[in-house]
Amino acid sequence: MNTHYEKQQSTIKATWFALILCFCHLLTVAQERGGGSAYADSLLRLAKAAETDSAKIDHYLQLSYYWSERDTSKAFAYLHEAKRYMPEGDGYYLGLLHFYIAGIYFDEDVERAKKEYMLADKQLEPYHTLEAYRYRARLWNNYGILFQAKGQEDTYVNMLLEKAIPLARQSGDSVLVAENYHNVGMVLMNITNYKEADEYYKKALHTLSSSPGAHEEKFFAYVNAAKNAIYMRRFPMARHYLDSAEVQCAIIPHSVSVPMYYRTEGNYFRHQKQPQQALSYFEKGIKAAEDLGNDFAVSDILFEKYALYRDLGDYRTAKNVLLQSSKYFHGQSNVSNRRLAFKELAETDAKLGNYREAFEWLGKYSSLSDSVYEADMAINILELEKKYKAIEKENEILLLKDKNQEQQLALGKNRFWITVLIAGLLITVLLFFIGWSLYKGKQKTIEQNQRLHRQELKNMQQQEQIKLYNAVLQGQEQERNRIARDLHDGLGGMLAGVKLKLSSIASKEFGKVKQPDMEIYKIINQLDHSVDELRRIARNMMPESLLYMGLEPALRDLCKSLNSEKTGVKFQAFDLRNSYSQVLLITVYRIVQELLTNAVKHARANNIVVQCSENEDHLYITVEDDGVGFDKEKAQRGKGIGLSNIENRVSILEGTVEIDSKLGEGSTFNIDIPLYGK
Repeated sequence: MNTHYEKQQSTIKATWFALILCFCHLLTVAQERGGGSAYADSLLRLAKAAETDSAKIDHYLQLSYYWSERDTSKAFAYLHEAKRYMPEGDGYYLGLLHFYIAGIYFDEDVERAKKEYMLADKQLEPYHTLEAYRYRARLWNNYGILFQAKGQEDTYVNMLLEKAIPLARQSGDSVLVAENYHNVGMVLMNITNYKEADEYYKKALHTLSSSPGAHEEKFFAYVNAAKNAIYMRRFPMARHYLDSAEVQCAIIPHSVSVPMYYRTEGNYFRHQKQPQQALSYFEKGIKAAEDLGNDFAVSDILFEKYALYRDLGDYRTAKNVLLQSSKYFHGQSNVSNRRLAFKELAETDAKLGNYREAFEWLGKYSSLSDSVYEADMAINILELEKKYKAIEKENEILLLKDKNQEQQLALGKNRFWITVLIAGLLITVLLFFIGWSLYKGKQKTIEQNQRLHRQELKNMQQQEQIKLYNAVLQGQEQERNRIARDLHDGLGGMLAGVKLKLSSIASKEFGKVKQPDMEIYKIINQLDHSVDELRRIARNMMPESLLYMGLEPALRDLCKSLNSEKTGVKFQAFDLRNSYSQVLLITVYRIVQELLTNAVKHARANNIVVQCSENEDHLYITVEDDGVGFDKEKAQRGKGIGLSNIENRVSILEGTVEIDSKLGEGSTFNIDIPLYGK
């Protein structure tokens, strides 16, 4: 039943997502503006008292942004005041003017707002300051929201990935980077791509972990990540996110995200079959939403509360709660919520035995349907209602005109057959609807089982491939270890012995001969270099520091061994443990070794940075170089042995690899490996 409910609820996800994006926009505004008219008065005083033109410009622009959603005339007035202090013809400030004009038109004139954002980007593009990059990242996100509001979600995602996120990175604003990752996650969650959505939520939270503040952003991200985990039925992960959200909620108890948090907590406990806890959180969420004046949140939480009572079989209470939720539908342009409510009311009344009311709700549901089948059903229902009303009027006329016994008897018979006919029609329609629902449900169940079966087969094949590859790697590592021991203990010992004997002979000859043969000393020197090279090869095949000292010393030694005048290799480690499993140690070491070899040999890099850190049971590895780079699309089509080795080793550890590379601009490899006790 819960799975069926979640599929039904997908019809209102678009509305939720649009409101969430609107919330993101308003949240940014709220953070930059503060709260209340006192903030505007304070900004005005600061603008008038500012000693420099740049300070006056900044305060007047913030005032314009504050009034853009309250009073557009004041917003334009303060924007004009800021322009008075701007240098004539300055491209940077001209770009800011277009940016803030777009903000004023954002909700009023979408096409004008798009045009202003593009003019702003054109003016700001030549400037390579942190603030210019920050403004451009913000404008591309806002520009994408305008497309998403029209249903073009793929366009919005492309703008985030190709424009907003790279610009946010260049601005050095980690919170802004995290917000854009979060927005990508919300889009993917909205189109039910939950697995990829979770990856972007993790990126957002990982980026925010380095920001000691940003409580509002962390709170919002944890709540949405938990909601996405519930959709995936990964309840332990959802519980982890909700616990983290609770910590942030204690810090900012009056956040506008609080109703969403309580709704998600209640939904979690509903799926865990703990109705009392779920009801408690739903009531808290309704109270918080009412305090904020958020009618949509109140309606949505009431709908979740209805689903809880419905799952418990308390259909009468469920109906009352659903009717209460539907009171908040007034003024909403999206009809999907009303359609879903009418359908649920029809099913609930049918279970209560209120077939007439169920029929009426079904008629309302059908009148809002868009599909051909639903439209035909609505027409049939209207025709049945017309016939029913016509027969009722005919009965009234007959009752008034026919006063004798014979006419009364005929009228009674007519009423009987009319009642039978109407009842038959109603039962036929109801049975047809129930049969159609059962058929569609069965079809969906069959399709779902087939998808699950195909996915299981695919997972089994992948696991077998990973096991086979893991066995090959283990065999390779064992053979490396054996060869290293043989080289070091066998051939290394023999070369050392030869060197000692030659040194002894040279010493004796040196005492006997006035002019000793210098060739023997050259041979001894060559033996020294051979022994050193042999030890280097043995150490690369199985480094002792990896086995006896841990991951951080081994990687540091590896980077140090490759550091040269031609190529500088810098290593950074954060919060690494002293011990990991041997499989993890060897695999991570070989991954970094392969990446460094590629950067030195193929990319011809001058500088390489290796970062390795652990955070919240995840190991993060980043290798960045300034080499020649490569074409990612060509590399994906025809993967070389090196790239395949890296991806296969990461797959063994159930991790993910993100590659960012362009020709002539270097390469960056970001690797995320879940530990979970490894």
